Amino acid sequence: MAEGPVNVVLGAGGRTGLECVKRLVDVSDIPTRAVVRDPSKLESILAKSAKLQIVKGDVGNEASLREVLKGARGVIFAAAGRGYWSAADVDFKGVERAAAVCKEVGAQRLVLVSSMLVTKKNWLNPVRLLLNNIRWGLMDNKLKGEDALRASGQPYTVVRPSGLASGLPGDVTFVTGQGDTMAAGSTINRADLAAVCAEALTNPGARNVTFEIVAREGAPPGGYEAQLKSMWASLQQDA
Repeated sequence: MAEGPVNVVLGAGGRTGLECVKRLVDVSDIPTRAVVRDPSKLESILAKSAKLQIVKGDVGNEASLREVLKGARGVIFAAAGRGYWSAADVDFKGVERAAAVCKEVGAQRLVLVSSMLVTKKNWLNPVRLLLNNIRWGLMDNKLKGEDALRASGQPYTVVRPSGLASGLPGDVTFVTGQGDTMAAGSTINRADLAAVCAEALTNPGARNVTFEIVAREGAPPGGYEAQLKSMWASLQQDA
């Protein structure tokens, strides 16, 4: 495996991870390494490209992470567990492992796809309760994963999207918040979320920031791509 520099997407076989891979291949000046449990899953979907590596990997295995993160400049963690009991190993321990290995290899940024309503101030929110039972303890373990990342010393961005939808990117305005106080109910297309995550890998304003994000129809006056560059100015770094 070529050692880099590369951008790495962990969980590239999921719908959000796949969109992150597509976005990075389109916009990044370095190759993208798509990490998936079964590489054949993506080989039949993604066109071959000199800028794309599809490799087998597992966030539940530290040795596997060390292999797939060799040469990583930026890393997007979009992995999700398969089974009902998988949240602790993937959303918590998987993030913790990834943060440690990213720090070890000198990755410049680890972008974590988390969720709105993850904090304890939303403990009894019906949506949070539902998500916490789709995979046992999902939201509780997402919060533990966030906390582990913030405590790791690895430069990071934590992105907390609202409900995820399908659709083409563009022609939307991003609405952000901090403190997990935004009302649930709005959505964001996975492709737009992927564009935000890709930008977060290198934008100085995204360093050590945790934020919530939704999208509303209609691009802002400056345009979609300009918005991706400027949206960080209103966000505060974590304490």
